[in-house]
Formats: sequence, structure tokens, C-alpha cells
Amino acid sequence: MQLRKKLFHYIIIMISFSAVMIPGKVILASESSDPNFLNALVLNDKTDYFKVEKPYFYIFCGIISVLTILVIILYFRNLKKSKNEKLLNGKNEELVKDYLTIESTYNDVTEIHKELKEQYDILKAKDEKNIKLAYTDYLTELPNRNAFIKKLEQIILTIRKEENVAIMNIDLDNFKVVNDSIGHALGDELLIDVSYRLKQVLDENDYLAHYEGDEFVIITQNVEDISAYEDKIKKLQKIFAYPFVISQNEFFITLSIGVTFAPKDGKTVQALLKNLDLAMYIAKRRGKNTYCYFDKAISDRVMEQMELQSELKQAIEAEEFQVYYQPLLGMKTNQINGFEALIRWNHSDKGLIEPAEFLPIAEKSGLIVPIGEYVFREAFLQLKQWMENGYPSIDISINLSVRQFKDDNFLDMIDQLIDEIKVDPTHIIFEITEEIAKHDIEYAISVMERLSEYGIRFTMDKFGRGYSSMYYLKELSIQKLKIDKSFIDTMMDSRHDKKLVEAIIKLAHVLELEVIAEGIETMEQAKFLSEVECDKVQGFLYSKPLPRSDANKLLSMWEDLTNQERDVNTDANQASTDSAETYQESVENADTNQIYKENVDEL
Repeated sequence: MQLRKKLFHYIIIMISFSAVMIPGKVILASESSDPNFLNALVLNDKTDYFKVEKPYFYIFCGIISVLTILVIILYFRNLKKSKNEKLLNGKNEELVKDYLTIESTYNDVTEIHKELKEQYDILKAKDEKNIKLAYTDYLTELPNRNAFIKKLEQIILTIRKEENVAIMNIDLDNFKVVNDSIGHALGDELLIDVSYRLKQVLDENDYLAHYEGDEFVIITQNVEDISAYEDKIKKLQKIFAYPFVISQNEFFITLSIGVTFAPKDGKTVQALLKNLDLAMYIAKRRGKNTYCYFDKAISDRVMEQMELQSELKQAIEAEEFQVYYQPLLGMKTNQINGFEALIRWNHSDKGLIEPAEFLPIAEKSGLIVPIGEYVFREAFLQLKQWMENGYPSIDISINLSVRQFKDDNFLDMIDQLIDEIKVDPTHIIFEITEEIAKHDIEYAISVMERLSEYGIRFTMDKFGRGYSSMYYLKELSIQKLKIDKSFIDTMMDSRHDKKLVEAIIKLAHVLELEVIAEGIETMEQAKFLSEVECDKVQGFLYSKPLPRSDANKLLSMWEDLTNQERDVNTDANQASTDSAETYQESVENADTNQIYKENVDEL
């Protein structure tokens, strides 16, 4: 602004100079005593002036003109600049307002961003926590089943052609028994201790996870040497040879281990897990505390058994089971005085299936309980029918498995059937093995005493096969003893086995027990057993197990032969021989079923 005023002032002066100039004259402003040039210019005759020559005048005027023009240009430029500055200042004010608005908005956005970031961090922490919960076992803090499957999927996708990956399934033997005895809280503590021990065998190629319950899994990548991997398994077994100390009590835990290899045993997670379960199943069947590698041949057999188990369930619903009866004969009387009830499976497609094929599966799966109930009902009904048909001395023997014996509803079921069928329980005999008393003899004694109150009697079956403890014979309410078939099969070829059979019979008689020999197939066996005073016999020599209708025919026929056609010989051997020959003639004349004919051929 000051510069513009000065320029304006100078323009006025220049114009004034131009106005007072007379050709040939010039006013000397410097001679004026007034500092203001305008006042110094007195345009009258009294003012001193001097004459200037024309050339110099023109030069002077030219300089003045140029200076004037320059001053005017500077003035207008300054004026424009001033306007621009003014305009710029106005725009700056707008920009300042905009800046303040933007700054305020930025601050708001920053605050919102801060809040959002805090919420994001909270959500992220929750998400990480949820992921940890989804893929981590809360108890052992190991990766869980979901994490294991995800890890296995990743490995399968990236596995190299020459690479071997081992998957080991580790199951704690009898953990449920320990867990129930010490309580679930201490059971959880035991699982934590187990996880610590498992970590001791891990290396950089191992991935340990808690699969579920009492099962753990280890994935081992880059397995180059199977023998070295087997050393890892043995190291595991060695570590678990030491007891766990829980609440001042020691517990020994053994391991059953199943192993599969990828990609050899499966190229998908589903295939590997299925084969891993099969390997574990086989390890358990071998008696636990062992390990088993997956093998397709074994797997096929296991799959057949599993298929059979599935068919067993359907067979129960379809009522495909039948009870067959095999007679027991008194060696001295040569009369049928009892039958053993034996289950048979009349498969809709496969025909008649022997019990040895399906009973072990039924026992392990628990299906033996409903199957056994069917056998009890049918046998009790048949016993009642025999009683009503005039055979008051006939007994019925029924095999009782460990699973049935320990079933919570077993006693109630027997009580209900006896009451419902109205059968005489004094003619019921349960055949048990020493396995029933092996784990809890006090429980066995209490159940047997309860059944004895009905008048039910017991036979110790398969005597000689297991431990054959004299303690069981002393403590349990046993009235009969059945010699295991393995001794009968070999006794005619082994003097040692003959002595054993004779000793068992003498021991039983000393203990006032009745002796039964099963599996008699030859006359030589029958003769020897008669000589050593065996009480009862059963076997194919006399009859195969028969369906109910044929058993009734056999009983009636044998009774008729005994009363009408044959004199009882005091010599047990001769009596058995005569009975067999007469039986042959009667059966052939009667033209009964093929089973009888096969018995006759053997006779």
C-alpha cells in the first residue's frame, strides 16, 4: 500500500515536470527552499530559470518520459499485485476455513478410527480366542481333533512323492476303569501327565494332538527308516512302564498303538483315519499293551467281522437265531439226562453259521446280552415242555458269558423269565468259565448265591484251559466240572494227557463234583472215560446239536430204546456200544434227518 502511494506521488511529480516545461526553459526545483517539488514550481516571470539547449532538453524529456512510463507500469503492476494479494487473501481465508473444516473432520475421523481400531482389536482377540478354543484342547492345551485333521489335510496336499508320513494313534488301556475308580477330576490330571510323557519322545518332525477322550495322535513327517520309527514306539512303551502318581496313588497305564503310513495306506484323510482305527482295533484284539501297523489283509478280515457285527444286529430284529440242543448222557445209566442249549444263526443268505464265528463278536460288541436273553427264554420254554411231556429228570445247561454275567439287568431278567414261564429252576444249570470270577470274585460269589436261591446249579466249563485255580472251585458255588475238549482230543495219543484227565476226574470226585467230558467222538474215548469213572459225556459220538423238533424225537426214541429193546449192561463201555448199535438201527429204520445218519456212520 505504501509503495503504491509513493509511485502515485512520483507520477504526479513527473506529470508536473512535463507541464512546466517551456521550450528552451527549465525550472530548477533544487533552488526552491520548499522541499515539496510542487510548491517549488512557481510559474511566473520572477522565478529564476535558465535556458537549456534543445538537444539536452530532448534528452532530458526522453528520460523523464521513460521514467514516467516505468513508474506508471510499476504502479499498475503494483496495483494488480495488490488486487491479487487481496484476492489471494480472500481465498486464503476460504482455504483457512476449509482447512479448519477438514482438520475438524480429520480429528473426528481419527477419533472414529481409534474407536474402530479398539473394537477391531477386541474382535480380533475374541476371534483368536475362538480359534484357540476350536483348535486347542482345553485340558492338555495340545492341538485337538479339529487341528489334527486340518494339519493332516495340509500335509496330504503338500506331501512329496518320495515322502513317508506316519500317523500313530495312541489309546490308554483300561483308562475308563481308572477314571471311574479315581474320579473324573483326577482322571483329567492323569491325562495331563500323559501328555507330558508323550512330549518326551517328540522331535522336530512330530506333531502331537489330543484326539479325544483317552486317545492321542502323533504325525511324523519325513519318515525314512521304519526301524527307527519303531524305536520311537518302544521308547513310548518304556516311558509308560513307570507308574503315574495321582493323589498319592500309583497307576500303571499301558498303551495300545495303531500306525498307518501316508500315502501307502491312504491318500485322503478319511481313508487314513479308517485304516488307523482298524490298526488300533487289531492292537486291542491282540491283548492291548502292543502296537500294530495297518495291513490290508488283516483289514479285510476285520471288515468282514465288522460287517458280521452289523448283520448280527439285523439278525436279532429278524429273529434269525435258533437254539439247538446237544444231549448229555450218564455213563452208568446210558440215559439222556440233560441237554446243552447252543445258539445257531440261520443267516438269510449264508445259511447256518456256527457260534464260533459270531459269538466272540457278539461278546465284544455287547450283542451277546439280547442274544443270550433269547436263548434263556427258548431253553426255559423247552425245559418246561419236556417236564410236561413226562421227562422230569431232564436238565437244561446254558452257557453264560462274562458280559452276560456282569450285565446289570441279568438277575432281574432271570427272575422275570422264571416267573413268566413258570419253569422249575432246579433243573437249570449255568455253565460258566473262570473268567467270570477272575476280575471280581466277590461279585461273582454274590450273583451265584442269589441264583442258587432259586435252585439253579453251576458247571465250571472248559476246566483245564485257563488257570484252573483250585481257589475258584473252593470259593464258588460249583456243582459240576466240565473237562475242556482239548484234553479229550489228545488223551488217546498222549499218556500224559490221559493221566491229567484221570487226575481231574479224581480231584472232582474228592470235591464231590460231578464230571462231564465234552467232545466225545470215538468209542475209544468213551471206553476210557468209562474206565476212569467220568459221570457224563456229550459229543458227536452220541449226537450233534439238534434243532428242537429233532431233539424231541431223539429223546423219545432213546427213551423207547432204553425201556423196550435194550437191557442195561453193567459194563459202561458195552452199554455204550450196544446203545449205539441199537440207536443206529432205530434211526435208519425211522429214516430221520441226515444229522442222525452222520452220527450212525461215526458209530
